[in-house]
Amino acid sequence: MDTEAQVADIPLFKGISPKELQAMAGCLDMHKRSFERGEIVYLTDQHISYVGVVIDGSVQMTHEDIDGNRTLLAALGPGELVGETFACGAQRNSKVTFQAEEASTLVFMAFDRVLHSCNRVCRFHQRLASNMVEQICAKNVQLMDKIEVSSRKTLRDKIRAYLSNLSQKQNSHTVRLPLTRTALAEYLDANRSALTRELGRMQDEGILEISGRSIRIC
Repeated sequence: MDTEAQVADIPLFKGISPKELQAMAGCLDMHKRSFERGEIVYLTDQHISYVGVVIDGSVQMTHEDIDGNRTLLAALGPGELVGETFACGAQRNSKVTFQAEEASTLVFMAFDRVLHSCNRVCRFHQRLASNMVEQICAKNVQLMDKIEVSSRKTLRDKIRAYLSNLSQKQNSHTVRLPLTRTALAEYLDANRSALTRELGRMQDEGILEISGRSIRIC
């Protein structure tokens, strides 16, 4: 599989050269797949034995309740993992749906082969397993951020918490939203119109300065 030109900045492959990764591809049953916008990567309750890593594009992790209400849990961009939490579980059935937000490319690898090294490439294999543990920890932090935001009682407080987390990650009082307005409403578990109105009020009150996806926290 030709991955040399695409994996240089992917955290999962940190410390592994493209040549070394090429040698590992067969052992890990690595394969690349492209998804169109809106195409499903994994469905809720689907068995997951392959972990994906986003090479380009974006994949949304969503949950739908019994009434059909959809909640955006995370937007996964280049370098982030897809399905790893469920691949390492006892049942291995996904509790969420993964869907391409835009045209995206993912590389998949057999999770069992990541955990259990073979005789040929164990030196690089160990590094890959270590990197994956780091990525899983990072995903857990991301989901904790989601819980923190969702626990706020009012929409304004949810917006404040979300922007505060984003400001810390981007190390700036002016942040670039990684989500569209519709996706942000889903993430905040709010109506898009209500979100737009509240952002407008916060801007009128001098709390925020909004220009497209750029928001300055005053």
